[in-house]
Amino acid sequence: MKRSIIALALFSVFLWSVLTGCGVLRKGNTGELEQKDEVVVKIAALRGPTAVGMVKMMDEKTGFGPKVQFEYDIAQTPDVLTARILSQEVDLAALPINLAAKLYNKGVDYQLVAVNTWGNMYLLNLGSDINSWADLKGKTIHSIGMGATPDIVFRSLLNANGLEADKDVFLNYSLEQVELANAMAAEKIELAVLPEPFVTMVISKNSGIVIVMDLQEEWYKAKGSEIPIAQGGMVVKKEFAQKHPEVVKEFLQQYAASIEWVNHNLLEASILVEKYGLGMSAKIAEKAIPRSNIRFSSAGDARKAVESYLQVLLDFAPESVGGKLPDAGFYY
Repeated sequence: MKRSIIALALFSVFLWSVLTGCGVLRKGNTGELEQKDEVVVKIAALRGPTAVGMVKMMDEKTGFGPKVQFEYDIAQTPDVLTARILSQEVDLAALPINLAAKLYNKGVDYQLVAVNTWGNMYLLNLGSDINSWADLKGKTIHSIGMGATPDIVFRSLLNANGLEADKDVFLNYSLEQVELANAMAAEKIELAVLPEPFVTMVISKNSGIVIVMDLQEEWYKAKGSEIPIAQGGMVVKKEFAQKHPEVVKEFLQQYAASIEWVNHNLLEASILVEKYGLGMSAKIAEKAIPRSNIRFSSAGDARKAVESYLQVLLDFAPESVGGKLPDAGFYY
């Protein structure tokens, strides 16, 4: 009898050590996590639509149980965000998909865990009558930075529609994004490729400017399928994910719910966007969010779309993705 009691006691201790060994134990059916050690999850996001989906979580200061807390940091430029990832200062980061691929291909140990932003680039027009790709022949179109994402996507679509850049259509890269938006609103240029929220900013300043092409829709036509442009995503530090898989899982669940809330509560979400300095006023955000195509998809579910997008970037500008498609280890 004594041996049975001792054996049962030893088994109980062993079972407890197994359940708590990774530092996390789920309590009942409440979804609350009991964390053995305190964990501060550091999350960074690039200012703009890529960060908008987490704004509800930022405002509610969401954590998981008393010992898991989140710290948010909004990076003003891709260079700043890249530096923080390279130094491994952050556990999760929202950034452009091609930047995530480029960093991975350079040996930076972060994996793509979700896609959060799909195609949000548009061709804007002032004055002239543009109804098809053929109508662009002989036109000068302004875009930001040769080799930048909007430029590569637009060039690929020109080719798919029988037009050659610098021969049939002339591309001008003389203005940065903010300057280009201001010049368009001031009617100094006729045609421009811009992403949200700059599209809404321009239209709000000048009602004579219209969207003539949604590049996401043109992408569908060119590809002959409904595979979308996987433009922005979320990466996780591999070491952190291995150590705290339950924290990553819970974060993604709440992140998906936050994105859903943003899309169904535009007024409230836009106020928070302005409050947390995500690059647009509440008035602009309310109109820009629907065209920003902010939706959650796990990296596994989005892999086909990610590879399709990265292949186009690779074909036109190999350096934009690090010279090759990332291997299977890129996907969490």
